[in-house]
Amino acid sequence: MKELLQSEWERLWKRKTTWLLFLSIPLILLGSAKYLLSQNEILSTDLPQYTVAWNFPILGLSEMLITVFQGVILVIVAFMVTEEYRTGQIRMVLIRSYSYTEIMVAKFIVSVGAILLFFFAYFILSNLLGVILFPTPKEYPLFYHKGLVTVFGGIIYNLKFYGIAIFTAISTIAAMFFITVVSRTTTAAIGMGIGFLLFSLFYPNVLSYIDLFEEPLQMKLFFTSIPMIQWQGITFMLAEESYWVGWNFFILSIYLLVFLGLTKLVIRKKDFFI
Repeated sequence: MKELLQSEWERLWKRKTTWLLFLSIPLILLGSAKYLLSQNEILSTDLPQYTVAWNFPILGLSEMLITVFQGVILVIVAFMVTEEYRTGQIRMVLIRSYSYTEIMVAKFIVSVGAILLFFFAYFILSNLLGVILFPTPKEYPLFYHKGLVTVFGGIIYNLKFYGIAIFTAISTIAAMFFITVVSRTTTAAIGMGIGFLLFSLFYPNVLSYIDLFEEPLQMKLFFTSIPMIQWQGITFMLAEESYWVGWNFFILSIYLLVFLGLTKLVIRKKDFFI
């Protein structure tokens, strides 16, 4: 299994697409920083939305988590699974003494590793860029927190935020894995993946406008969507008085287990990659 993981990792980094995604991180951060700098001009400094060096890693991430990061996940998984099926590369791996399940487990682990690296690079670069472009106060406000937080307290908050964000990304990888496994072409995989993401963004907002349910149930339905957890749920979970922690972790776990289970059922077909 170790050799298989190493092989999949090397194959991932042989693609120009992978390098382009990682090399785009500074550009993504610069775009986010430009937007947040313009927002600072119309915001009061005592608001949590006001960007300083210490909260830029969070505000810069929240702007991109439900868009750029989802796109990165979709592209990486589509090229690792569907593209290799289309070009016949995966058959070369099957010639070796590896089962279908072992190959897909290795691809899943490598995908998670690549996204973890993407988050790590984003976190480090956002901290560096934040210090260069934004004010560096000794204390600043956080969303749904009374009073101000110190720089050290802010770093702990940021690490918690990134930890939950990574869990949402892993759950998304599981969903994308199922979509790419059942897709016969890369175009179909990317199209279905985008459709899944758009649906996840669309239905919670429709439910909130219809207002058919009482508020607790309404919020539970709202947070059955991974993008909605990324957009608002993480901030609620890290509030001074936490909200929806158990529910959101439950939903993310359900996504992870259900889609991995469905993927396993599909790849059990002996002729799937032949």
